[in-house]
Amino acid sequence: MRVRQIGFLLGILSLFTPALLHAAAVGSIVGSVVDSQTGAPLPSVNIVVEGSLYGASTDAEGNYIITKLPPAIYSLRASMIGYKNQVVSDVRVQVNRQTKVDFQLLETFIEMDPVVVVAGKTQQRLDEANVSISVVTARDIERRNAIDIKEALETAPGVNFIGDQINIRGSTGYTFGAGNKVLLLLDGVPVYASDTGQFNWDMLPPMDIEQIEILKGAGSTLWGASALGGVVNIMTKDPTEQGRFMYSFSGGKYDKPYYQEWEWTDHSRLWYNRADMSYSRRIGNLGMRLSGGRYETTGYQQLGDAIKYNLTGKFDYRWNNGIKWTGYAAYSYIDKGFFVQWKGQNDPYEVDEANLDNYAQTNQLNAYMKLAVPISSTFGFNVRGSFIRTLMGNQFGSSADFNPAIGQGLEVQADWLPHSAHVVTFGTQYQLDAGSTKFFGDHKGSFIGPYLQDEWKIRKNIRLTTGLRYDRYQLHGGKAEDLWSPRIGLNWQPWSTTSFRASAGSGFRAATIIERFLELTIMNFKIKANPDLKAETSWAYDLGWRQYINENWNFDIAVFRNIYENLIEAHLDLIRGQIQFRNIADAYVEGIEVTTNWNYPARIGGIDVTPGLTLSGTFMDHEDQKYHESLTYRPKTLLTGKASLKISNFQIQADYRYASKIDEVKIYPINDRVAMNFFDLRLFYDFGLFTLQLGVNNMLQYNYAPMESNLMPPRTYTLGLKGQI
Repeated sequence: MRVRQIGFLLGILSLFTPALLHAAAVGSIVGSVVDSQTGAPLPSVNIVVEGSLYGASTDAEGNYIITKLPPAIYSLRASMIGYKNQVVSDVRVQVNRQTKVDFQLLETFIEMDPVVVVAGKTQQRLDEANVSISVVTARDIERRNAIDIKEALETAPGVNFIGDQINIRGSTGYTFGAGNKVLLLLDGVPVYASDTGQFNWDMLPPMDIEQIEILKGAGSTLWGASALGGVVNIMTKDPTEQGRFMYSFSGGKYDKPYYQEWEWTDHSRLWYNRADMSYSRRIGNLGMRLSGGRYETTGYQQLGDAIKYNLTGKFDYRWNNGIKWTGYAAYSYIDKGFFVQWKGQNDPYEVDEANLDNYAQTNQLNAYMKLAVPISSTFGFNVRGSFIRTLMGNQFGSSADFNPAIGQGLEVQADWLPHSAHVVTFGTQYQLDAGSTKFFGDHKGSFIGPYLQDEWKIRKNIRLTTGLRYDRYQLHGGKAEDLWSPRIGLNWQPWSTTSFRASAGSGFRAATIIERFLELTIMNFKIKANPDLKAETSWAYDLGWRQYINENWNFDIAVFRNIYENLIEAHLDLIRGQIQFRNIADAYVEGIEVTTNWNYPARIGGIDVTPGLTLSGTFMDHEDQKYHESLTYRPKTLLTGKASLKISNFQIQADYRYASKIDEVKIYPINDRVAMNFFDLRLFYDFGLFTLQLGVNNMLQYNYAPMESNLMPPRTYTLGLKGQI
């Protein structure tokens, strides 16, 4: 036995011997990064050695160092939110020598070529991805004066909300919080409620967000369960090099209803406010970021009142050998009313007196820990453990009959560069979800999924990506399902300003515990259990073209077709007064999406002037192929527009959102429906470290009900103050 153990250890050691022997024959790269206009040093800039797993971040003085590089010729890429990427090629590293490479980054008003990780679990430029991705930056969130994550996403191309449920290119519809067909990630970690699959859009303050990446189409090959119609990855800000205190205060006043007959209270008393504060700094190798927030509102309708609290903490520790530990925890408390449907068309902001007790409290804690270990310039691995606990009170007037829903996850991922033309990502993910209430009993479900993906750089400008994942989903005490998720993608850049992409990939989502087992009577409807629900599966096909006209103007065109099998939708039997989740045999969503970004920095009469414009349109067709009807709660046309003008320290921005009339709904199909037309206007003024914001949302006082008997907010006047010390 001892001989075998020694042999095993020698075998493991032999794997690392070449790297250890090569460790002495290394060099390093040092340098600095500054703003090209002001010359000021830029901290927290990411420096990546392309074709390797090595990189670094600049310190408070804008300096960086990358050590232990084998002798070779490299390309370095510097990236930072709000600045254009810069690549320096032909960087020669020699043994026991330092090579100096400095960067001068140009500030950009609109993010043209952001770096994303959602496409392949490794950093890459957006124009190198083979799938359609949109990015919402911290600057975008600040401009919208968003009070939660949902508001930050509202103007993203191809994104639409029905209530609190997100639709990416018509993927989800509306099922009152259960069964999102999109996967929500926080720094790459799943954060859905383990019993309902519901998302908590209030889980962290908006000012903690670095950027939000939106992958459109199936993404299960790398991300696993629930990535049926898309993935939303929220990237949080890292600790800053120097101590920094940030704050954000915002408030709003709801206007009177459009019609005098709709007035139901003294509208001078309807308001909301939000306050967030954050402190961040790095002490030696240890970094920390602590944030807290409070939101309170009277609402604009009965049962619209709410109070919410946030507390988040992010810590990291970086060893000198490149190993990095990251820990994150977020706690949120929500006490709110639930406006299910209006009292009547003449009283759209009121509810029936029998529903005035519809209040609920939700406590959620989510946490993760990650350990990143670089073994060499061509191999490294990551280990991640996560935990999410959600406790929801009864929404419908009875006593609190919910127990905490617990989700636990573990993932091991490795990145390997066996050849300069290949990047191999492989690993295994495990997830255990559990929930119990008197409404659906005590149930658990788990899946384990190994995955493998290879990105092959056939030529310098051609990348072929292939991947495969196998998942074994087990409903404890029930049935098991085997699910395969293959993927293939191609990115071709015939010129530096042109990028073509094509992809085909599969996704799946197992039915949530609440979809399978919920038994409940609400509003004269009885919800029936359906434990035999099959997992939903999808195939997503995407063709795209991204073109840079010049450094300030680009456009993106995508043609897509998503095919769904066993799609889970709520089936309503009006005669029997029953609701049950059922599988639809076959359905599809297809269409075209067009996006363009333009800005033009100029200097007129000694004053900096920058106009900007972002336009997007998503045009879809969708059908349940069994009954040849449009899918429910899904518009067929989405349009967004963002126009801005920055003059020195003053800025004005106008946002427009349009969604075509929804063809099919569930509960009241004969009610009149209209398209969405929302117009928002905002003014900003920067003075020193402070920014003052004034705005009007739904400026034209448009009345829109995406769900039956549930109006969106009326005109709202907003005020915000943000800053840092």
